[in-house]
Formats: sequence, C-alpha cells, structure tokens
Amino acid sequence: METILLKSILCSGILLGLYHLFLAKERTFTFNRFYLIFALLFSLCIPFATIETKQVHEEIPSAIFVEETVQPITAASTVAQQESFDYLKVLLIINFIVTGILLLKIGYSILKIKRLKGRKIDYQSRKIVLLEKDLAPFSFWDTIYLSENYFHDSKIDDTIFLHEAIHIKQKHSADILFVEIVKALFWFNPFIYFYKKAMVSNHEFIADESVLVQSNNVKNYQELILQEILKQQNLPLIHQFNFNNTKKRFIMMTSKNSKFAKAKKFLAIPAFAALAIVFAEKTYAKDNIENIDTKKSNTLSQAFLNSPYEEVQKILSKYNDLLKNRKYAEFDRTISQEDRKTLMEFYPQLSEQEKDELPFIFTKTKKAERNAVSENDLKEFSNAAKYGVWIDENKIGNATLKNYKASDFSHKSICKRYKNAISKKNPQPFQVNLMTNAYYDKYSKEEPRTLMSFKVKAFVKGKDTIPVKRNNEAKSQQDVAFSKEADLKPAEFPGGANKLRNFVSANFDGSIMKGDEGTIKTVIYFNVDEAGKVSNINATGENAKFNNEAMRVIKLANQDVTWNPPKKMDSR
Repeated sequence: METILLKSILCSGILLGLYHLFLAKERTFTFNRFYLIFALLFSLCIPFATIETKQVHEEIPSAIFVEETVQPITAASTVAQQESFDYLKVLLIINFIVTGILLLKIGYSILKIKRLKGRKIDYQSRKIVLLEKDLAPFSFWDTIYLSENYFHDSKIDDTIFLHEAIHIKQKHSADILFVEIVKALFWFNPFIYFYKKAMVSNHEFIADESVLVQSNNVKNYQELILQEILKQQNLPLIHQFNFNNTKKRFIMMTSKNSKFAKAKKFLAIPAFAALAIVFAEKTYAKDNIENIDTKKSNTLSQAFLNSPYEEVQKILSKYNDLLKNRKYAEFDRTISQEDRKTLMEFYPQLSEQEKDELPFIFTKTKKAERNAVSENDLKEFSNAAKYGVWIDENKIGNATLKNYKASDFSHKSICKRYKNAISKKNPQPFQVNLMTNAYYDKYSKEEPRTLMSFKVKAFVKGKDTIPVKRNNEAKSQQDVAFSKEADLKPAEFPGGANKLRNFVSANFDGSIMKGDEGTIKTVIYFNVDEAGKVSNINATGENAKFNNEAMRVIKLANQDVTWNPPKKMDSR
C-alpha cells in the first residue's frame, strides 16, 4: 500500500509540473481544465493498473548459504520472533480521523453558503440570491450570489452576470467539489492543494475570456474586478478574489498563445503513456509447458511438480543477499507475511537433512499448565531481596502481593537468575512469574504461537557437532578440547546436534515472553569433561527471562545424559 501511495504522489507531482512548464501560460483554457482533472484521476488510478510483459527467466542459484570458514563455536543461540507494534493500524486510524474532519468541513462549507440570508429572484433564467451582506459576487452550483446594491432598476450589470453565469454553465463548482473530496481522502499528498489553485485560476480565465469576447473592453473590466478585490469572502468552495489570482488574470487577459501552443497539447498523450509504463504494476506472463486452459490450473500443476524443498528455496532466493550475509534479524523484519506463512506450511514436510541446511527452525510455544499457589508462596515471594515478581507479565513491587490472595492465581513459575541476568534494576537472584485467574483463562484459550528461531553459524550447513568451551585450567593439565598436540574430534551430543536442537525447540516455553520484545537472542555456554558430563551451564543475553528459560531447557536436555567425549582422530 505504501508503494501505491508513493507512486500516486510522484505521478501527480510530475503531471502538475508538466502543466506549469508547458500549459499554464497558454490560452488553451478548456484543454487545461480537462488536463488537470484527468491528471488527478490518472495519478490516483495508474498505480492500480497492471501491464503484462513476458518474464525473463533467470536461474535461481542452488547454493543459498555460503560458508567461508567454520569457526569454533562455544554455544548454541536461539532468536525468538515476537510480534511488533502495528504502526500501520495507527496510521490508518489517523488517516480516517483527518479524512472525516475534512469531509465534515466540506459539508459545513456547503451549509454555510446555503444559509446566507438574502432575497431569491429569477433573472434571465438563472437563480439569484440578493444578499443582505456586502460581499463580492460569486456563484455556487446553479445559483449566483451578489449583494442587493448590484441590483438596480431590476437589472444586474451585464459583465458581472455573464462572468458568474459562465461558472454555472460550465459547472465549475463540480470541479472544486471533486478536488476538495480528493483532498479529503488523500490529504497527505501535497500536490493536490496546488491542483485546486490551478483549477480555480483556470476557471477565472475561462470566464474572463467569455466576458471580453462580448464586451471587448479590457480596461473597464479590470477596473470592475479591482473594486471587488477588497471585499472578504471566507467561503472555501467558491471562486474568491485575491491579489495574486487577480494579477494572473490581468496578465492572461492581454497575453497571446505561443507558436507551439497546439503542439504542446499533443505532447500530453506521450507524457501520460510514459507515466503509465513507469507507475503501473508489472506482471509477468509465464511460458506454459502445456496448453492449460486457465492460470489457476497452471499454478496448481506447478505446485504438484515442485517438492516442498524447492518451494522453500524459491522463497528464500528472494532474500538471498540477507541470508548469505547472515543478516537474520533484518531477514526476519523484511520477509513478507505471505512468505513466512508458506515457509511454515512447507517446513514440516522437509526431511531432517533438508531442515538441517536451513538457518532457521519453526517451533510452537508450549502452554504453561495450571498449578496451585499457596499463601506461604505469596509470603515467601514478598521477600524483595530474593525475588523479582511479575504478575500477568508486568513487573510489580513485592509489597503489592499483600493485595492478593492465593486463590487469585492459577499459575506460578520460579527460575533462578544467573549473574549475567542480574542488573541494578532487577538485582534479585530469583524471578517469579504469576498468572491471575482471568489472565490464565484468556491465555489458555489462545492458540500456541509459532516462532521462527535462527541457528548459530555451525548449524547453517548441518554440522552435527557442537565444539565445547575451552577450559582454562592450570598449565600442568592438558587441554583436552583444544590441545595442539592432538587432532581431536569435538564432543558430541548423543544422537547428534539435530536431536539436541529439536529437544530445545520442543521444550522451550515461549509463553514467558510478552510479545513486544522484538528480536532477542541468548548464548548458552557449558563445559563437557572427559567423561562426557556437562557442567558450568551459563547464558548471556539482554533479556533475563529468555536467558533463564534457555538455561532451564539446556539443563533438562543434559539431565542424565552422557556426551560422546572428545576423541583423538586417527592420523594417516
């Protein structure tokens, strides 16, 4: 939608610029009127038009991910995608409010004109309102409005009457209403305001020309206009007198067309054609292998021909630059909702080897189960030195728990916070998450969210090993993992890294997050000793809850598990 609006604004600006460059100073008034109306309509409609062209076939590179060197990695990291604030809805609400105000303003302006007090008469088959106020003559729709002092001996000055009658005959009020409505709907387009000024000026040129054809007395006509310029008319929907507009009218009364006036009119055709090509939406017609009756059947046939892996690769090829440079956070923000949904649909159909080649995984959040909260729990959690407390995902002061009873809650969870997660703002060693009854009922009815998580560099090409962290011990002890004296095979999780990764994905409780954190990341560190036992599990990351949950799952995965320890590889 943003692209369509930008195209419309640019197109309207270009056409208005061409008008002022080639047509504004020419006496081609009728042509100019319809040029401005068509230019405005054209700029609003052309971004929605489509031009079908033949597609140029390009080979999609088969290698989506490029690994130059695989560096030793000491941990697995998980990036969780959370829903971001929807700015588009806010902008739409603002747009509706402004549009509504401007449309009401148009209605009020019409009502203001209709409520002008005066005597109604018919004069030469035209409706006339003789106003009590001393206003300059003007017309709106099918009625001419002028002060009582313009009506002498049952007559109105022929020049004034003819000028306003031309506005009515050519329905100039319809042009002004049209541009006002467009301005209300597309108020953010700055060029529309200049379109209205150009239209109003051109209307005056048309009326002036008609008057001078009959009277042929330019000087007297200009003096008559000058007499009215000081009279105020605070009515947006009429042709008002002002100094700048009057100056342009006087210049145009005595000007002549240039030699190329007629030629300039014909230049409008190629100008509109060129802009149509530039701003219309491009679609590509595909060459069919077989003669299929409809595009729909062709699309379905293609879906059956392509494997899920090929469909995934086709989508990822659009974001090849981001993925190749491992800009996963930017990829996560850039990928369209349609492509994300398609990836989610095809991901379960991939083989383990095909999943292993991708830099991301899709996981569903696990629902937190209902558990009892006791009065002793609330008393214990009131200890501000030990516990940081969150109720319904909002941090509270521990003293606030005095306002609650144990029966007010349906769920509790407690996790230890390690040194890297402790800060001045949240210094407590433990974190407590509580859900009230109403919040848990709402939470339990929600569908589990599907999260797109990204793998570390070692997983991008399907590596089945996770190198262990170097243990800086005394020099007298041999560093088993990184000894320069031996060619070692790194430690390996039983069943391989895929099994560890799938376990973490299945057991990670994404419901602990609020949903507005954006893209977050944690890195888990742990040691594997010679006996294959894991120790010293720790995490670094900006979000304490995310860190703690990641450590919990890693601990759970390594409970009663023995890794295949590092082994010396045969040298041949």
